[in-house]
Amino acid sequence: MREVINLIILNLFILSLLNCNTLEPVEDTPGKRDYVWTVDTIETYFRRMWASSPTDIWAVNNGDWDKSISHFDGNSWTFYGVPGLLNLTTIYGFFRNNIFVGADNGSIWKFDGTSWKLFAELKKEGTDYFLFENIWGESPNDFFAVGSGPDDKGYFNSSIITHYTNSKWDMLNTDVLKGDVVRLYKNRPDNKIYFLLIEIGGAEYSDSTIIYEYTTEKYIKLYSSMEVQGLQADISLINNEVYFVLGSEIAKRVDNNFQTILKVDNSNFYQRIWGRNSKDIFLMMVDGIAHYNGSNIEYLFHYNLRTYIAGAVLFKDDVFFSIYESQTGLNLIYHGKLKE
Repeated sequence: MREVINLIILNLFILSLLNCNTLEPVEDTPGKRDYVWTVDTIETYFRRMWASSPTDIWAVNNGDWDKSISHFDGNSWTFYGVPGLLNLTTIYGFFRNNIFVGADNGSIWKFDGTSWKLFAELKKEGTDYFLFENIWGESPNDFFAVGSGPDDKGYFNSSIITHYTNSKWDMLNTDVLKGDVVRLYKNRPDNKIYFLLIEIGGAEYSDSTIIYEYTTEKYIKLYSSMEVQGLQADISLINNEVYFVLGSEIAKRVDNNFQTILKVDNSNFYQRIWGRNSKDIFLMMVDGIAHYNGSNIEYLFHYNLRTYIAGAVLFKDDVFFSIYESQTGLNLIYHGKLKE
């Protein structure tokens, strides 16, 4: 009798697995727009932000040392500096007690939930000085740090891409590249790595934005445009999928081709996006923040002055945007919370 019961349980288990494998993919849900907004004026400009929750938000800047690290606990912001930790340029974490920052001249520091400690001091042959623009990865033992150093003309066009995996650093050969690597992500649908590079032209020619695909130290140029509002390119990681901003178009990569999913017919679009899924995307505009819900684009609010969004962190019911007003010099945090 017991053998019969065990056989029935086994068959039910196998049937459940088969049913799970035949389930249709869950369709993306259109994002809501009924946010209640609050605005905080803060003491410094946030260069980069990362958060594990709405009550654990971190930000860094490369200005005043005593305000180089910032933390929000859900009620207020605190600011401080760490001895030896200078010129912070980027931050990224995996857990609230496993956070990394890029700092002066190729150094990376780690926060373990209690204190900050030096994690790595990286060097690149032929480059005396460089800074990281961004850190991103899939785990604390598999992540990238990207940026640039000065070229022979003093422009930060000496590209830097370094990969930490299996407890070792690999400084990739980027001699064929020219520009500042500002963002790098892996695209889960095709398992490929894409990055955005900004080539600085200086007084000779206009800056350019260039999107590359990377495979085993082979760099494939996919798209290039001037770094001018309305024309420039960018990439964003939304729900583990890379979205490409190609001027006024937002696209995905399908079968090695760009597939347009949205065309933004608004000259105020400033080529930056953040999102939760394909039907819940925030767009940076020169006069506010707009939102795409899978059907249409609407403004969530307008600014009184021309502003720039330095970064954003998104959660199920909360969104935070770090905003700088160049006319007033104010640094602002816009916090949107969905109505219950």
